[in-house]
Amino acid sequence: MPVSVLLCEGEDNGPDVRLLHAILRGTGVQVEPSGGKDAFAGLIRGRRRQNPGVCGLIDGDFPRDPGAWTEATDPGPRRWTLRQGEKQLVLGWMWRRKEVENYLLDPDVLARALRWDPAAKSRYVAQLERVFDALGRVTAARIALTCCAPWRNRLETQVRLDATKQELQDKADAYTEGARLDKDKLLQAFERHVPDCLSGGRFRQHALEVFAGKNILAKIQHTPGFHPILKRKPELEERILNALEHDAEPHSWLPEWAALRSAVEAWMPAPETEATSAGA
Repeated sequence: MPVSVLLCEGEDNGPDVRLLHAILRGTGVQVEPSGGKDAFAGLIRGRRRQNPGVCGLIDGDFPRDPGAWTEATDPGPRRWTLRQGEKQLVLGWMWRRKEVENYLLDPDVLARALRWDPAAKSRYVAQLERVFDALGRVTAARIALTCCAPWRNRLETQVRLDATKQELQDKADAYTEGARLDKDKLLQAFERHVPDCLSGGRFRQHALEVFAGKNILAKIQHTPGFHPILKRKPELEERILNALEHDAEPHSWLPEWAALRSAVEAWMPAPETEATSAGA
């Protein structure tokens, strides 16, 4: 049997659920919120005891190996797996982008939802580039925190948009009791990834995929010149989601959405004892 239930982050009627409802319309897949990310993997495994067709979709988040994020050339979602010894259990997928807000700020999505003409879309793209420039250092800081996080402890990577070395040092000190964090390695990782996140850098070239959507939106809201609706998040989300819900083929808006729909439709479950690194 293919996927029958797709669990996602967020709450009932939240943007994750409504977006997935739209792009998976007609597939027969039931989309349900799981709440937060904590214990998500265990929830899927528990549900599969009664229904093998349960899968999950989680935010992209910052990977421990940042370079792997930009290596893929296809638009398909990344697989979400759980290692079991030498084998891997496929739990579902990860959004290719950092989080759902990255999609809601995409120029193609906004142009369709808000009915922008080419001039309005081009103006937004130019403004967005300046926002990306301003978010280079905070993104490098958050990537560094993820790279250096202890394997057995979840590490909160939120920092101020004007993050400094001192803030990273303070964060490292705060984690040394429950989850040891090597301060020197953290600062070295930060310095190493700053050029990656500034103009011309490998991550900066994929900013709408790699940079945190929530950071992008926060910066937009404090930057003059953007369309007023971009500064009112609830109204912005409602306009986009409503447009998607009333479109005949919302999955066609972005290649990533079409690829996710295809991946969900093609998936077939495998017994946990047979799940290998080759996937399902």
